[in-house]
Amino acid sequence: MKRPIALLALTLPALSVAMDISAKSAVIIDAGSGKVLWAKDAETPRYPASTTKIMTGLLLLEHCLPDEVITAPKDIEKTKESSMHLKPGEKVPARDMLYALMLRSANDGCVAVAKHISGSVPAFAKLMNERAQQIGCRNTHFNNPNGLNDPFHVTTAYDLALMGREAMKLEPFREVVRTRKYKIARSINRKDEVMVSRNKWLWKDISADGIKTGYTNPAGMCYVGSATRDGYRVITAILKSKHWQKDHQQMLDWTYKNFVKKETVEKGQIVGSAPVKGGTAAEVPVAAAEATYALERTNGTVQKWIEFPQEVTAPITHGQKLGELVLKDSQGFEQRVPVVAQADVAMTTMAAVGKSSRSGTLYLGGALFLGAYLMRNKARRRLNSYARTTARQRI
Repeated sequence: MKRPIALLALTLPALSVAMDISAKSAVIIDAGSGKVLWAKDAETPRYPASTTKIMTGLLLLEHCLPDEVITAPKDIEKTKESSMHLKPGEKVPARDMLYALMLRSANDGCVAVAKHISGSVPAFAKLMNERAQQIGCRNTHFNNPNGLNDPFHVTTAYDLALMGREAMKLEPFREVVRTRKYKIARSINRKDEVMVSRNKWLWKDISADGIKTGYTNPAGMCYVGSATRDGYRVITAILKSKHWQKDHQQMLDWTYKNFVKKETVEKGQIVGSAPVKGGTAAEVPVAAAEATYALERTNGTVQKWIEFPQEVTAPITHGQKLGELVLKDSQGFEQRVPVVAQADVAMTTMAAVGKSSRSGTLYLGGALFLGAYLMRNKARRRLNSYARTTARQRI
C-alpha cells in the first residue's frame, strides 16, 4: 500500500493488556482530555473506508447552516457503493444530509456535500486534510469525502480517534450519531426517506452514543466508537478488524474496569489564591476557567498544583487570567487549565505613586530628549542654510 509522504512518528503507550483484539490497529482515548489509554499499532496508515465520513460530517456542520439546501450535481448517480439514491438536481437540507451521511453512510451524499462546500471533490479533500492537521492528525491523507478505496487515501487509528473526539464536541453531531433511525426531507426521491443507522452497536449497548462504521475489502472492518459510562466518554478507533464488535466491547470493558474519574474540577470552582504584589489585598482567589478532570488508573494518584508567573502585580480585574491549574497523573500525562481572578484588586497608594513617579520621570526625560533633538535639528538647518547661501555668493 502506498503511503503519504512525510509521516510523523508518534509515541503512544502500548500497555500490557490481556485483550485479544483482532484489529490490526486500535486505540482508546479519553474524550475529555485526549489522553491515550491504550494503543495497538495505532500510528500505521491504513484504509479507513467509511469512517472517513466523520471528517465530512464535521466540515458539513462547520460550513453549512442547518436549513441550507444542498443540491445533488448532474453526475451524482455515478457515485458507487453505499447510497441514498440521490437524483440529479435533488435538494436536501444540510441538517438532513448529515443523517444520510452518518446513518445510511451515503457516498453520493458525501459527493454532493463536497461540491456544495468546495466546488469539487479535490478541493474538498484539500479542506479535509487542512482540518485534519488543525486537529493534530499527522499521518492522514484524504483523497475523497466518502472513503471509497484509493491508494493515497489513508489515516491511522490514532488520527481517526482525534477526528471522532473533535466531532463529538458538537451537540448536533452527537445527536445524529446516537440516532438509530431518522426520516429526512428530500425533493425528489421521496420513497427513500428513512435513514437507518448501520452502527449495530447502538442497539446492543445502552452506553453507546456513536460514531461510525466502515468496510471495504482492502480496509476490512473499521469502526470509530463512543461510549459514556461512569461520568466520562471514551473514543475507540479500530482499523482492519475481523470482528469489530468484539474488539470494541473488549476495549470498553477493559477501560471502564481499569480507569476512574478523579480530581474533577468544575468551571468557576475556586481552586486557590494568587499572591499579589502592590495591591490593596495580599492575595486574590482564583477559579478554573473551564471544567476538567483527570482519568486515572484505579490504583493511581493525581497531583494537582497551580502555576503563576514570577510576579502577580496589581491592579487586577475580575476574570483576568493569572496562571494555570495543572493536573498530572501517574503516567505523566498533564492537563493545564487557565485560572482567573475572582475579585478586583487595586494598587496601593504607594504603588500608584511609585508608578506615577516612574511615568513622570520617563515623560520628563522623553520631553527633555525631544527638546534637545529639536534644538539641534533647528541649528543644523540654520547651518545648512548659511552654507548654501555662502556657496551661492561664491558662485
